[in-house]
Parts: sequence; C-alpha cells; structure tokens
Amino acid sequence: MSYTIDTTQEEQININPATVEEEVIQNLWFLYSSIEYDVPLDRALGLNATYIDKPIETAKALATTDIYDKTEQYEPRAEIVNIDFSVDYERGILKPIVEVEINGEYDTEEYTE
Repeated sequence: MSYTIDTTQEEQININPATVEEEVIQNLWFLYSSIEYDVPLDRALGLNATYIDKPIETAKALATTDIYDKTEQYEPRAEIVNIDFSVDYERGILKPIVEVEINGEYDTEEYTE
C-alpha cells in the first residue's frame, strides 16, 4: 500500500503514533518539511537548501536527489514510489509531494523501538 506525504499541508505531530505506518509517514513529513541545520540535535536532518534561488527545473532535480538520499538515511523503512512537487512560480516556492511504500520487513509485531 502506498502513502502520500504532502508537505503543502500542515500536520499535527503525534508523540505516540499507533502504528508503524503512522510513525514512518510522520517522520517523512517532518524530514521533507525541515531544512538542514534547523534541527538542533541533528543538523543534517532535513532537506539541503542548496537549490534555493536556482531555476525551478534545476531545483526539482537537486531536491529529488536529496529526498532519495535523506529517505534512505533517516527512514529506511520507506521506499519512494514517486516524487512530485507543488510549485508556486510567482513566489519561487517548491514543496515536495512524495508517494512511498512501507517495507514489509517491519511488521507491527516485530517492530521494537
């Protein structure tokens, strides 16, 4: 089953997610909504801002690469199916909309923190 992480929408943070899927989706939303160096205890968490002020197509390519790398590093339980972007050309805003699948390796019964 695939899930869509839409960073154009605000999400409430749930301190105690009920399922592994909910936890992974929340983690990915936070990862894709954050900028590198903004998270105090993990400065690498978040997307790299090097694509700011680049042409939109260049920014999409750089952001796509970064999304794949950061997903693999921070949330290996997810596999990316598709990456799309919400683009506001007038204001120069690019926000990712990522479709992922949760790996079957992490069943609810086997999952431990």
